[in-house]
Amino acid sequence: MVRPISRDGIRPRALGALVAASALLLAACSPSAEPGEGDTAPAGGTVNVAVLPTANMAPVYLGQQEGFFEDEGLTLELTTVNGGAEMIAGLQSGSFDFVAVGYVPLFAAAAQGLPVALLAANDTGGTTEDDDWQVVVAGADSPIQSAADLEGKTIGVNALKGVAEATIRASLREQGVDDTTVDFVEVPFPQVPTAVEDGTIDAGFGTEPFVTTVLEAGGRIVDYPSLTLGSEFPNGAWATSRTLADEQPETLAAFHRAISASLDFAKENPDAVREILPTFTSLTPELADQIRLPLFTSELDRDQLETLVDVSLEFGAIPSAVDLDALIVEP
Repeated sequence: MVRPISRDGIRPRALGALVAASALLLAACSPSAEPGEGDTAPAGGTVNVAVLPTANMAPVYLGQQEGFFEDEGLTLELTTVNGGAEMIAGLQSGSFDFVAVGYVPLFAAAAQGLPVALLAANDTGGTTEDDDWQVVVAGADSPIQSAADLEGKTIGVNALKGVAEATIRASLREQGVDDTTVDFVEVPFPQVPTAVEDGTIDAGFGTEPFVTTVLEAGGRIVDYPSLTLGSEFPNGAWATSRTLADEQPETLAAFHRAISASLDFAKENPDAVREILPTFTSLTPELADQIRLPLFTSELDRDQLETLVDVSLEFGAIPSAVDLDALIVEP
C-alpha cells in the first residue's frame, strides 16, 4: 500500500531475473488477498514498485534520477524480482503497488479472475531487423540460416508455454513453417549463448545483452518473432491492483504522469539509457554501449494487444480470453 514519504533514498535489491509467466503460482494467488483494502490515501508518498534487472527497466530509473516522480510527490521503493508471477503475487499480497510486467503474466492473471489492472505500456519490439532486441539466434557453426531452417529443430525459450513460445510459433506459421514439428525446451536467457554454441539446442530465443554476445561469437539471428507479428509489437507494461486503481485514483494518475514522462525521456535520450544500464544490471559500460536498446512508449496499442491475446490463447500461454476493456484502467 502507499505509505508516507520517506526521504531515506532508494536502494534497489538485485536478484537474478528472468521474465517468465508461471500459471501455477498465479493460480495459488487468492483474489481475497487484495492490497490496500480500506486505504484511500491521496497521491503522494512512497510507492512500492517491482522491476527486473533488464534493459527495459531503464525508464523508471531515469525517471527517478530526473525527478519526474518527485515532481508528483512520489518516492519509489524499487524491488528487483524474478519474473511476472512474483509481481502478480506481490500485487495480490499488497507488497507492490505497481509492477513492470510482461503482458502474458498479466493476461494470465486477468483470465483467472485476479483483480489486476493495466495502466500503461513500457516497451515494445523493434521496428526493423536492425533494432529488434528479442530474437531467435543460432550459433556460429550452425547450418540454420533462417526461419525456414527451424522446422524439426529444437528451440530454447526462457519459459515453456509463455510469450516467447507463443510468438515464435505464430511467427513460424506466418512464414509457412510447420511449428508442430519444433521442439521447445526451457533455457534461461543467460544460458542461450553457450547452448547455441555447443549445440545443446539448435536455436534459442535471446534478449539483450545475450543477443549481442551471440553475434560477437560469430552467431546469427535467424528469426524475428515479434517483428513478424507487427512493428513495435507489445512486450512489457505497467500494472497495478484493481483495488488501488479504484480507491486511490490520485496516486494512480500521479504515477501514470511520472512513468509516462520517464518513458518519453528514455525514448528521446538513448545515451542516458546506456549510461544508467550498468547501475542496475550486470552490463559493463562497454557492453551497454553495444546492445540493441528496447523501444519505449507509454501508449497502449489496442489492435496489437488483441493480436497478442489471440496468439497467447491459441498457443496455450493463457487459459482463456481476456477482456481488454475490463483490464485497462484510465488514470
